[in-house]
Amino acid sequence: MRRLSAASRITIGLVCSMLGILLGANMLGLLPDRYAQMIRERTRLAEAVSLSSSMLLSGDDTRQLQQYVNVVSTTSPGLLSLGIRRSDGAVLAASEDHKERWPDGQTENTEQFLQVTVADRGGRRAAVEFVFAPVAGSGVASVLESSLIQLLIFAGIMGFIGFRIYLKTVLKNLDPSRAVPRRVREALDILTEGLMIVGRDDRILLANSALAEAVGLSAEALIGRKAGELGLSVPEGSRQYPWQHSLSTRQPVSGVITELKKGNQTHTLKINCSPLLGDDSTLRGVMVSLDDVTQLEQNKRDLQIAKDEADAANKAKSDFLANMSHEIRNPMNAIVGFAEILRMGLSDSEEARLNYLNTIHASGTHLVELINDILDFSKIEAGRLELEIRPCNPFQLMQEVISVLSGKAEEQGIKLVLELNGEIPRTIRTDATRLRQILMNLVSNAIKFTSEGEVRVVAELVDSGPAALLQFAVSDTGIGITQEQISRLFQEFMQADNSVTRRFGGTGLGLAISKRLTEALGGTIHVTSEYGRGSTFSFSIQPGDLTGVERADLRTLQEHYRSQALSRQTGLTTWFKPARVLVTDDGASNRQLVKVVLSKAGLIVDEAENGAIAVEKATKEQYDLILMDVQMPVMDGFTAMETLRRAGLTIPIISFTANVMEQDRQRCIDAGCSGFLTKPINIEKLLETIAQWLPTAEAPPEPVAESAEHDPIESVIRAITAKSVQRTSLGNGDSSADTDCSSEGGAGQQKPKARVVERTPLISQLPWDVPEFREIIEQFVVSLETTLPAMQAAWDDRDYSTLREQAHRLKGTGGTVGFPAFTEPSRLLQIAAEKENPEPIPEILDELRAIADAIQLPQDNVTG
Repeated sequence: MRRLSAASRITIGLVCSMLGILLGANMLGLLPDRYAQMIRERTRLAEAVSLSSSMLLSGDDTRQLQQYVNVVSTTSPGLLSLGIRRSDGAVLAASEDHKERWPDGQTENTEQFLQVTVADRGGRRAAVEFVFAPVAGSGVASVLESSLIQLLIFAGIMGFIGFRIYLKTVLKNLDPSRAVPRRVREALDILTEGLMIVGRDDRILLANSALAEAVGLSAEALIGRKAGELGLSVPEGSRQYPWQHSLSTRQPVSGVITELKKGNQTHTLKINCSPLLGDDSTLRGVMVSLDDVTQLEQNKRDLQIAKDEADAANKAKSDFLANMSHEIRNPMNAIVGFAEILRMGLSDSEEARLNYLNTIHASGTHLVELINDILDFSKIEAGRLELEIRPCNPFQLMQEVISVLSGKAEEQGIKLVLELNGEIPRTIRTDATRLRQILMNLVSNAIKFTSEGEVRVVAELVDSGPAALLQFAVSDTGIGITQEQISRLFQEFMQADNSVTRRFGGTGLGLAISKRLTEALGGTIHVTSEYGRGSTFSFSIQPGDLTGVERADLRTLQEHYRSQALSRQTGLTTWFKPARVLVTDDGASNRQLVKVVLSKAGLIVDEAENGAIAVEKATKEQYDLILMDVQMPVMDGFTAMETLRRAGLTIPIISFTANVMEQDRQRCIDAGCSGFLTKPINIEKLLETIAQWLPTAEAPPEPVAESAEHDPIESVIRAITAKSVQRTSLGNGDSSADTDCSSEGGAGQQKPKARVVERTPLISQLPWDVPEFREIIEQFVVSLETTLPAMQAAWDDRDYSTLREQAHRLKGTGGTVGFPAFTEPSRLLQIAAEKENPEPIPEILDELRAIADAIQLPQDNVTG
């Protein structure tokens, strides 16, 4: 009995109670008696037939009596046969089978056999014999045919079914949690983990508020719901839910991880199950706890991903260090080895020495490229990458990259092609140096891995609206890349194939740097490739606001570029309409050089050797622009600019100095300057900056081209400009570029040459055959005879202030007159004097004297 469910036991009890009530009602006569009613009906039939038979017997009409018997026997239900017998035993009338049905000697009336005596008018007696169908069978059948038994059986069956359905419905909607004491219920709801009790039919009997909140239903709505319908996934590797496993095995289950989908979110849950057993060890259900471990699992995944990435990065860096040690060792061995050969004088001829020097130069250049890649990537990784967004000419920038790398392409025997898809803007706003770096990386890579065919560089403006992008594509017909290699192509310290490092060298940082730079410029980079057929690297950048920016096709831009190139060949990149310029500098060589260049460009130049003279001249005479050195005796440039601005002077003042620190620039701005130039003076940058403030004029094409061959000044300007362009194209991005169009910011500064112990003859980079520049060089060399002793005297007197001024002046003037070897030692001397650090000063002074002693003027070479 205890194995039955509570609902079944309750149903049986209700049915038994109902049957007892029916039996009591039957005993009290409250239920109809079918047996008694049948007996009464048979009695009434017997009385009616007997009366009719008596009347028919009086008429002595036997035929009519037989007809009556036949009608009654066939029409009366339950009557099997009917006969009328005289007292002497003779049958007057009977139904067809009455003789067989009426037993001989039957005289006693029963429920089946009934005999009624009648008499006619003459007093003659006869017996009417009735044979009825049995009211009940024998044995079990007789019991089952009892109306009471049938009623009880029917009522029992239907009552059980009805009560069971009713109780099932009621119990399903019954909240068993209401039977839980309020304090216990509150304690369950306080738990942060979900809790439910699941019955053996997989339906929820109890649920706390944490579970209800997790599945998005109320606790009441969960009661009676199947636990498998909550949205939980079946754990991986299992075919049933944990509580189902616990119910089937009667064993606890712990630590099972599953997922719960709620809308668009997926939560990770840890499930523990404990079977609930009764006092007799009967399984009543299972208690299930669900703990949300989404964040913990996510942390585990993140930690694993981070660990995998760290392991991969460490391996990549280890491989990188191994590659780099090889990359650095080879050129270093070449540099040290051939330098040792030259030092020991083991070279046999001038040609051999030149070959050794070329090898040393090429190896050093390779080392610089490696170091630049590493420094760029380190700067990006540290988040110190600073962009200098300025207007620039994208076509000119692309053309410069093509020009620089065309020689390398020719060596490979491949074509290098530049194309435009439609029109592109003449100018965009971006970091020209970084854009050039991306193009240089991609194009040089394409050339490196292409042995035949061509490398094609294509630019296209995508969507001319506010979301416009300038897209570049570099396609080659080289070795191509597999899909597996593409997936790791832009990773740091990685190359598509490790054999690439052995075949071609490199750090594996070029594409990673290009990707970071592209993203910094507001674009993306991707690659498509077919192994063995070639690759296409495409990247895009944001060109800035293009409102009002003119656009041009390839032919127009090429003609403009050739026109600019022709202008550079004539010696001047910029020509000016007549205007007056005041050049203020305490260095006579600097003033003289600037005057020569600006005069040739069409400007009228006046000079001032310090700030006081400049203020006096500027307040008395009319100038269109002032060039102002910031460090001068009597009155420095800062004071002079402040004085002029206070006096109401509004013309542009451009400061130039050897100091490029941010605080120096800010001080210039505070003093009222309009732009900056750095020393040594870059002629191209000088003209470009002045062009921002003074009206320019177009150079006459033919006359200038003719005179350029004969005019020594234009020849030297052409030479200097060409060197500047070459430095800009081949540098690492620190110098200002042709395409850089801002008037502010430091100009590209020429890198000082490394200091050496044994010096070859030092010759000025300015052309000696030009009288004006020859005079500048001679004046500088003569000034060294007084400058260097004055510096030594200042050092002997520990006059750091004078020493600092002398070093500052020599730093700017030396590079300006074509002796950049003075720049770096002078800078170090200036720093030491500013800090009053005596330790390096004697050595630096000795080096400056050695540099001065190494100067050789061309006539010395001729006469010597």
